[in-house]
Amino acid sequence: MRPQVLASCANCWFNGLQHGSVGLTLGYCSEYRVVLRKPEETTCGRHMRKDLLFSSVETFNFHHRKRFTNRDGVQKLADLKPVSNGEFVATDTSFLRQDKVGEAAADYGDFDTKIESLAQLRTIGTFRAELAMLSLGRAYTDRCIRRGGKWTSGLHLLWWTKRRLLEAELPDPAPSDFRYATAGSLERQLELASWSLLMFRLVFISDVGVHAAKTSDQVRDLQSIAERAAAGTETPNKRKLLSWLKTTGVPMLEQALPEKRYRAITETLLRSETGT
Repeated sequence: MRPQVLASCANCWFNGLQHGSVGLTLGYCSEYRVVLRKPEETTCGRHMRKDLLFSSVETFNFHHRKRFTNRDGVQKLADLKPVSNGEFVATDTSFLRQDKVGEAAADYGDFDTKIESLAQLRTIGTFRAELAMLSLGRAYTDRCIRRGGKWTSGLHLLWWTKRRLLEAELPDPAPSDFRYATAGSLERQLELASWSLLMFRLVFISDVGVHAAKTSDQVRDLQSIAERAAAGTETPNKRKLLSWLKTTGVPMLEQALPEKRYRAITETLLRSETGT
């Protein structure tokens, strides 16, 4: 991905429909609730880079907001001007809803049922659906924390992601999952896509670990899991990453959040919601 595109809507966690070369041609911004027709050419002051770990996301956003505002909606990367016609964005989501993942993403923005939309993406279970769930899951958890919530707002997403890593579940990408070809062979593109999904799981878990660290919860130990995985495997390699997960990553997850503790936290949250 070109350096300029890293700062675009195509690489923002509020856009769950695109992740590198994977995704639909159209994007969707859950912040402004618009279809993104040329996501590589637009951005805004709320841009949160999905390819970075949490602390780096915040640092980049701080500097990004010095150029692009939160007031003018979607803006063009080239000249910072707000988009003013249908060339770049569209408000009608009907075409997007012909795709199951697109429909779930549009529901996330159009209706205030964010966790239900994330659960729907989990249920769909395809390669693109999981990438969308993790991307919007990062946005969801961060927003909850900024509004005074606790790290447990991402508890179920964390557990779902942990289970998939423990069970070594990894959906295969389909031909329709790719929006453009990358340099190199098709085999290498498929390899990198699978590696990217595995790493994105760890990046989401790292986010939750960062939020948990503010309350000194033991889940804080997971904030380093993605960074350690990258250091332990050195190059983007699916086989090496799976091996690292088996020997190091899974034990980290089990120690930080064993099933018994997850059930206990869930029960506590249910009691607090019902007042019993």
